[in-house]
Amino acid sequence: MQRTKVLLISVDSAELDLVLRWSDSGFLPALRSLRDDGAWSFVSSTPGLGNHAMWPTFYTGVSPARHGRFYDIQVEPGGYQDVRIGVEEVKHEPFWNVISRAGRKVAIINVPKAPLSRDLNGFQLADWGTHDFEYPTVCSWPPDLAAEVTARYGADTIGICDVPDRQPEDYAAFRDELVARTERLARFAEDTLAQGGWDLFLVVFGDSHCVGHQCWHIHDPTHPRHDAALAGRLGDPLRDVYAAIDAAVARLLERAGPEATTIVFVGPGMEANYTGNLVLDPILRNLETAPPDPGTKLLGGARWAWGKMPDAVRRCLQRSADRISQATRASDRMGRASFAIPNHSGYGAIRVNVIGREAMGRVHPGSEFKAYCDALAADLMDVVNLETDERLVRRILRTADLYKGEYLDSLPDLLVEWNRAAPITSVGSPKIGKIRRPYR
Repeated sequence: MQRTKVLLISVDSAELDLVLRWSDSGFLPALRSLRDDGAWSFVSSTPGLGNHAMWPTFYTGVSPARHGRFYDIQVEPGGYQDVRIGVEEVKHEPFWNVISRAGRKVAIINVPKAPLSRDLNGFQLADWGTHDFEYPTVCSWPPDLAAEVTARYGADTIGICDVPDRQPEDYAAFRDELVARTERLARFAEDTLAQGGWDLFLVVFGDSHCVGHQCWHIHDPTHPRHDAALAGRLGDPLRDVYAAIDAAVARLLERAGPEATTIVFVGPGMEANYTGNLVLDPILRNLETAPPDPGTKLLGGARWAWGKMPDAVRRCLQRSADRISQATRASDRMGRASFAIPNHSGYGAIRVNVIGREAMGRVHPGSEFKAYCDALAADLMDVVNLETDERLVRRILRTADLYKGEYLDSLPDLLVEWNRAAPITSVGSPKIGKIRRPYR
């Protein structure tokens, strides 16, 4: 049997501090053996941006300013509307396409936020129990593979894991389902590795991401939602899922054999979801001296009325409401010097309304743009978390200093790194006054 040449394994969004601590203690023996017997190092992710940018950067080998996707919702070029950016719109192809065209045999399993490649010399399986679904259902190349895999190994029983109000009695079953999903993926990967002859075998375990999102408050005794009684009954779901993934890694290492070049990477990490993204746009609005755009009042009134409607009526009007919300948001943005745009919760994202780039620009490019950003950064550094009296912002990153490429203008202009030591519910400064948003 021909050997597998390269085995590449990812443990998606696993927290490195936990991996190091638990592997040092011997609790994660497979990851410990890799550190003991191989080379390992810290690597940097896409600064200021999250998984939506990191994964396309991983599989294209180019920066977000060259592949054009930093989040799944971005501002339309030259305008103010938010538009959804699917993985099919990433501007560079995955590296496994190049390997396949060179006649090498590839197996690509559950790489998050990756487009489905076709005509591969090998196969790709997408969204068979991943954290972030990009396609409506599990899909594959060749097309029949998805049905074959689910028939033999089982369908995903979890679906979208981010349930907002999961009840305490549901967490044990959720953890068990994640462990079972890891086991299904391990069995499929192990059986497929046994076929041999793979030049590249790439598999991503996503249950570390799901358990972090839903169970961090059980793991972390300092979290506002931590329930010591629940943790006492349940234990630590993160430990259980990480252990299941470590056992899966051990099986794949054994199946691939000692001659395979093996690369395992974990991250980019997990922590309590304390974010200032909810307060960023109100902060920017209060820093501007111009009166609020009429669209702002309309948006506030529309939200109030929406909350008073019966559920059945809201469902019927959802599509129209989305259009109204988009239109009023765009109207508000075009009258301001800067505004917040969607981004990963670790960093706020700011777009400056630049003359010549945006349709109704307010800030000239060049020296005026630089001076505006300098002043805005200074004002943001003055804002404090009123619950802790600590600075709200750790630092401000200039996107143009971090990334180069033809799609730089698709990215935010400024990235705001939040001080995430505590929940962010009430913030203030002499210039903005006091702003309060509930921590959710």
